[in-house]
Amino acid sequence: MEQPVREPAAPPPSLLFLDKVLAGPCRRPPRGVELFNLNLIGGLARRGHRVTALVHPDWSDPIRRAAGDCPVNLVGPDSAGGKNLPRGWMIRAASRQRADILLLANVANRLLPVLLWLRLIRAARHCVLIAHREPSRRSLRAQKAWPSTVVAVNRVIAGRYRRAGFDRVSVYYGVTDADRFFPAPARTGGEVVNFCVAGDLDNTWKGSDTAVSAFGRLAPEVREGCRLHLASFRRPPEFDDPRIVGYRWMEASEMPDFFRRMDVMLVPSRDRGVMMETFSQVMVQGMLSGLPVIAGRLPVLEEKLDRGGGLVFDDVPGLAAAMTRLAGDPALRREMGRAGRKTALARYVWDTGLFSEKYLRQH
Repeated sequence: MEQPVREPAAPPPSLLFLDKVLAGPCRRPPRGVELFNLNLIGGLARRGHRVTALVHPDWSDPIRRAAGDCPVNLVGPDSAGGKNLPRGWMIRAASRQRADILLLANVANRLLPVLLWLRLIRAARHCVLIAHREPSRRSLRAQKAWPSTVVAVNRVIAGRYRRAGFDRVSVYYGVTDADRFFPAPARTGGEVVNFCVAGDLDNTWKGSDTAVSAFGRLAPEVREGCRLHLASFRRPPEFDDPRIVGYRWMEASEMPDFFRRMDVMLVPSRDRGVMMETFSQVMVQGMLSGLPVIAGRLPVLEEKLDRGGGLVFDDVPGLAAAMTRLAGDPALRREMGRAGRKTALARYVWDTGLFSEKYLRQH
């Protein structure tokens, strides 16, 4: 019997990748959203997408390492010093590019002239935006010039786009290297309880000072059996209490082992009039590592704990009370750690293949 002829699969759409961070100098080893974008470009290239990216020369080697043997077309000047790529240069360089989809890696007011110019010359037929932060009014107006799909990293940001009239809005985000984060073997009990705060703690809104204040409020007999680990700073502050440890800057590769030495994760981030913490990759990494989480009452943090992965606090006394509760209850720590890991695996593991199929190949 004659077999039906199968049509060859359509090639993945070509992509023009635009990101405000990659248009500026790389001042430190990549972490957070920077590392996510490197892994995203590499993952898309491995899946056959022809990726063109406008980049500062500092990022060329990290991108090529992320892509491995897969080709990525990097468009950038031979040198740019310590300055961002000039918008005029980016507009001229972008004018020579064409792709099926413009992949905009974040909301970026300083790239709006480039975004509008690319639409004017029809450099791509569709724009897919990964929205890591809330948009300004200018950003919303510029984005509306495009046929757009918005992939927001949390529900609050997604709601802002929906209220502005965008109809293709989804919530999807996660860590790209989830398999590196897993729980340590169970302890036998009786050891010191290790609390940790992780992230770029030179940013005051990360709230390391809140954690230090709460640790100081613990009853002496509780505090004696606890340690507070703050990872990490470019210049670690000194602490009078030897049970508080500040770490010099830690590479992303060091974090999985660090989390496996901890017992409880604190996420005391706070907003400053605008949303500062839009996802918290370190919180998800801690959850994947089986750590119970004590988080500040921010919507983006609370939504990750709705299945029992930890506790939420409102102020310093509330954080101290939550720390005291978990310090004295190893069974509750284990129960919350298991619940948090289950939530993280179900919701917050990034799959570039799924992203490609659902958001890129549909246009």
